[in-house]
Amino acid sequence: MKAVSEAVSGLAAYRRVPGVLIRHGLWPYQMLPAFISLLMSVTLFFGFYLAADGLAGWLDGLIQLETAWLDKTITVSMAVLTFLILLAGFIFVHKHLVLIVLSPFLGKIAEETVKAVKGDEYAQSELTFGQSLMRSTKVNLLYVIRELIANGLFLVCGIIPVVGSMISAVGMFVSQSKFLGYGLMDFPLEHRGLTLRESDAFVKARTPLSIGLGAGYMLLMFIPIIGWMFAPTFGTVAGTIKALEELDKERTA
Repeated sequence: MKAVSEAVSGLAAYRRVPGVLIRHGLWPYQMLPAFISLLMSVTLFFGFYLAADGLAGWLDGLIQLETAWLDKTITVSMAVLTFLILLAGFIFVHKHLVLIVLSPFLGKIAEETVKAVKGDEYAQSELTFGQSLMRSTKVNLLYVIRELIANGLFLVCGIIPVVGSMISAVGMFVSQSKFLGYGLMDFPLEHRGLTLRESDAFVKARTPLSIGLGAGYMLLMFIPIIGWMFAPTFGTVAGTIKALEELDKERTA
C-alpha cells in the first residue's frame, strides 16, 4: 500500500504545478521550451505514424489463415501490437530526445522552482548550458538500455492475442513511467550538487514515486498539442516539488 500511495503522490504533484507557476511567476520560463517541444512532437508523431502504417500492412500480410475468425483475431492482434509499437516508440523517443534537447531550459525551470519554493540560497549548483546538456545526455543514456530491454520483453507479450496485448500495454506504461520519473527528478538534484551516482541511488530508492511522476508525463502526452507542449515543463516542476520534499524528509529523518 505504501508503494501505491507514493505513486499516487507523484501523479498528484501535477495538480500543484499550475498554482506554483502562478504564485511564483514562473510561467515565462515555460513558453519557449513548450513550443520547441510541440514542434519536435509533431515531427516525431507523423514520422512514427507513417512508419506504423506500413508496418501494420506488412505484419498482416505475413499471416494468412483459412479460418475466418482466427484470421480476424490475428489481424486485430497485429493492429493492437502495431499501435503499441507506435505509441511506445513515439513516447520513448520523445522523452529521451526532447528531455536532452530541452535540458538547459528544464534545468533552468528546476533551478527557478527551487529558488522560488526554498529561496536563492538553497540551490547549491548552477550548471552552464553545456554542462546541463551533457548531464541530461548521460542520465538518459544511463536508463535507455534498461528501458529498451524491458519494453522489448513486454512487446513480445503483445503477440499473444487479448491477454498478451493487455500485459504489454500495462507493462510498457509502467516501465516507461519509471525511467521517465527518474529523469524528471534529476533536474532539481543536479542543482543540489548531487553527482549522477548519488542521483541514481536517490531516485532508485523512490521507484513508486518515480512511476507516479512518469505516469503524469505519459498521461499528458495522450493530450495532443497541449500535452505535447507542457508535459516536459510540467513534469520538471512536479519532479522538482517531489524531490525537494524527499530531500527535506532525509534531513529530518
